[in-house]
Amino acid sequence: MTNPTSTRPSVDERFERLLISPSQIQKILGKQGPAEVRFDQSEQGDARRRLLDVERIARESKRKQAQSEAAYVAKVNSELHDVLLSEITESLSYTSDVFQDTLQLSEEIGGLIDALSVRVASVSKLLPHAEALPWLYDDLMQIVNSPRFRRKDNKGKVIVVETMKTALSFLGIENLRVLLPSLILKRAMPQVTDPYPNIKVNLTRFAHATSVTARELAPFYSLNRDHAYIFSMFSFFGRCAIIRLYFRLFDMVHQHMLRETQQDKETTKFAALQQITPSPLFLMTLQDELAHKVSADMFEHLLLKRLPISHAMRECADNPALTEGTLPKLLKQASTYAQIRMLHRSKLVEFSEVKPILTEQSYPTNALERLKTVDIFTLPVTSVDE
Repeated sequence: MTNPTSTRPSVDERFERLLISPSQIQKILGKQGPAEVRFDQSEQGDARRRLLDVERIARESKRKQAQSEAAYVAKVNSELHDVLLSEITESLSYTSDVFQDTLQLSEEIGGLIDALSVRVASVSKLLPHAEALPWLYDDLMQIVNSPRFRRKDNKGKVIVVETMKTALSFLGIENLRVLLPSLILKRAMPQVTDPYPNIKVNLTRFAHATSVTARELAPFYSLNRDHAYIFSMFSFFGRCAIIRLYFRLFDMVHQHMLRETQQDKETTKFAALQQITPSPLFLMTLQDELAHKVSADMFEHLLLKRLPISHAMRECADNPALTEGTLPKLLKQASTYAQIRMLHRSKLVEFSEVKPILTEQSYPTNALERLKTVDIFTLPVTSVDE
């Protein structure tokens, strides 16, 4: 039987595992740190291996026992995730609850984005919607009072911004077109993802890279770059909701099964449950199957009046054959490019693998050359000195 770890994972699988657990994908690919020396490659390993050969029969017996135990744990794990899938599916059917309770977002966001999306946006139009989002105040104050954006008066004294109106005015509409969507997504990002604490950081990086890339690609198709940016940023609502629900409901189902087996004195099953942790593979599959659909549900819940992007998100979910020059196709091109750049940064993709992937996306002439000059991992905001 072929060892599954001997087969190099696909580029897509490598990327999804990178989002969840960078250390795990490094192990799967057999990459070792400078201090890691494989035991069977050392002299001590050679000597010890000869001694261990004497115990071959005992080891074989233990191996078979371990295989049997592993098979039972896998069976219990499958049972747990069957229950979990049912719970997640039911939760996702309540769109309003997902939007408000799971993502911690409010209806006022739709009005804010509409006011931001018009060609002649103004602080006065944004202000009532921004003030209706208490959590936004702290985020904007932190940004506007940071060294990059703080201003000084005529005497050289730093102006401390304390009101929402002043913060919006100081930052300016063009910066707000970039910052506000990213802060809304930040609000929706999963917070507790143990034992995979890097998910939030990696998913945020992916969202920013995808959205900045889409913003740069949009003019090649005569699409509005700000609309493309918002569309791409909010396309991550689905991933955020699924990840939040998965970890929250995993704990709930896991604890329930532990209590149940303990009460029923099922010691073997209880021991198996204690070995089970959240599954990256299950989480990857959930996102692949459901993320765009959930995002489309969230877009429709926003009831956007001035930014016609809900239909485009639904098309991403329902139609695998995307039309050139549309927002759904643009999102696919942007996310693919962002994935490649992130994998390249982590040395998880070979050059020979990159070209066919990019060729398949049919980027416009000169688009890739343009993207090479852009730091897609940094939001394109301008400070007062720039």
